[in-house]
Amino acid sequence: MPQGVTILREDWSIEWVNEAAGRHLGILPEDIGKLLFDVVRDERMRRWLFSREFEKPLVMTPEGSPFILEFTAVAPDLRHTMIVSHDVTERRRLDDMRRDFVANVSHELRTPLTVIGGFLDMECEKGAVPEEMIEYHRSLMREQTRRMKSILDDLLTLSKLENKDEGAAPEEPEVVAMPKLVEDVVREGRALSMGRHEITCEVEDVSVIGYADELRSAVMNLVSNAVRYTPEGGTVAVTWKRVGTGAVLAVKDTGIGIDPKHIPRLTERFYRVDKGRSRSVGGTGLGLAIVKHTVRRNGATLEIESAPGKGSTFSMRFPEGRTFQPLY
Repeated sequence: MPQGVTILREDWSIEWVNEAAGRHLGILPEDIGKLLFDVVRDERMRRWLFSREFEKPLVMTPEGSPFILEFTAVAPDLRHTMIVSHDVTERRRLDDMRRDFVANVSHELRTPLTVIGGFLDMECEKGAVPEEMIEYHRSLMREQTRRMKSILDDLLTLSKLENKDEGAAPEEPEVVAMPKLVEDVVREGRALSMGRHEITCEVEDVSVIGYADELRSAVMNLVSNAVRYTPEGGTVAVTWKRVGTGAVLAVKDTGIGIDPKHIPRLTERFYRVDKGRSRSVGGTGLGLAIVKHTVRRNGATLEIESAPGKGSTFSMRFPEGRTFQPLY
């Protein structure tokens, strides 16, 4: 059973544990018969057991444990206490992500709304805004409106992808001509760069079975991120080639790079390594979350390699069975 079960005698010595409890609390077979408090050295556990207030679960991470555990207990008779431990690590992680998402989306939308609302209030006050400033204010309001629209468009895209992941009626995949798709995206990337970077493109004639619009969106997100986070004069190299029995789409840049500790969280919605810099270069904070879901939907995997000051490489790796080379 996934729950841990620990049975204690009336003197708090350990009478029996199952495998899960041993994993949760670090109890070894040779610890049977020892006092629980000699094995699990945590004052919170001691106080909770001594209080006998078992109607309220205890949630904690025991010292040296990777788990967040929720403990419940019952005293089935006068001589025994049974502790049941539940691993709630993943549930807590998802709850934290949900809270972060609500806070982040609120923050992302509040800023443009504050700007727009402030300028509108000023314009409504007769004479509050000099005539020569009105057009400037309106251009800023248009910019902030576009930003809100981009955020909402990406949220809708992400929502659709998540619904598809969760078993919505599947669409039929199609043959996607990746060389043309990649070359089209690179052209858009060069337009976004406006000559500030060298953007190279190398493709092999390999197609995939997947969803063209989703793949185009994912590749565009990777290329636009590389352009945004690479200083002027840097290089962005986009390659699409067969590797082994599959194929890999890689976007490599000479940008600012990312500390490895941030890499596991990069695909979370609105996660930003440097909040100030991220907003200054644009983007909605949802691009890599969209890439993650797109990659999974199309049977591929996403790999990220990066180091501060040395640039980053984002790779979409397609396995055998998803790729083929046209025969001419």
